[in-house]
Amino acid sequence: MENRADLLLESYFANSLTREEANELKTLADADPAVAAEIKFQRSVAASVRARNLSGGIQNPTWKEAIHPPFPGKALKVSMWPRLAYAAAATLALLIVAYVFLTPPDIQMVVAENTRDYPNKMAFKSLGEEAETVSPEVIRAFEQYDQKNYRAAAEALATIVANSPDRMDYRFYQGVSLVQAGQYQAAVEALAVVVNTQSEQKTAAMYYLGLACAATGDKECAKQQLNAYLASPEGVTYKKQAQTVLDAL
Repeated sequence: MENRADLLLESYFANSLTREEANELKTLADADPAVAAEIKFQRSVAASVRARNLSGGIQNPTWKEAIHPPFPGKALKVSMWPRLAYAAAATLALLIVAYVFLTPPDIQMVVAENTRDYPNKMAFKSLGEEAETVSPEVIRAFEQYDQKNYRAAAEALATIVANSPDRMDYRFYQGVSLVQAGQYQAAVEALAVVVNTQSEQKTAAMYYLGLACAATGDKECAKQQLNAYLASPEGVTYKKQAQTVLDAL
C-alpha cells in the first residue's frame, strides 16, 4: 500500500481527516483494491468493538487463558513473560483505541461524502454596474471561495464577519467554507447564528449546520437541522445528501 494511503488511513481512524483528504482517500480506495480492503477490514473491527462493551472485552475468557502457562505444572521461562505482557498490553490497547476512536470517523466520512459545494450568489460591483460595492478584502475572500480554497476563504471571512456582524450572507459563506474545510465546530458556531434569522440563506444554512453537527457528534442538533431543511417549503437542493446523513445517524 502506498505511503500516502497509509497516512490517510491513519488520519481517518484518528478522526482527523479534512473533507479534501476524505475525498482523496475515497479516490484511492476506488482505484486500489488493497486500500478498499483495508478500510473494510478496519470498519469490521470497529463494528465488532461496538458489539462488545469494553469491560466484556477485557474479561474475555480467551484473554484470561492466554496469560496462563500453556503446559500445566511447568513454569514458563522468565524470558518469555515480557513478550506475553507486551502482547496482552497491545491487545488491550487495540481494543481501547478501537473503542474510543474507530466509531466517530464513520459519520465524518458520510458527512464528507455528502457535503456539496454551494455556489457563490453574491453580486458585487466588479461583476456588474448595478451590483453592490464592496471592499477589496471581500472581493479577495470570495475569490478564494470561488477557487475552492476553503480554508483561506474561511480565514478571510472571519475578519469580514467580525467587522460586519449583521451581515448574515457573509457569515453563511464563512460557515460553508468551514464545513468544506472540515472545521466543524467552528462551522456550528457560525451557522447557528444564520439559522436563527430570516435571512435568504437560512434554509441552506440548515443543511450545512446539520452536517457540521453530525460531524461533531451532536446527533440531536444534526437531526433537528436536517429534518427542518427537508421540511422547508422552499425547494431544497441537497435533499438526497441530507437524507443520507440522517440515515447514518
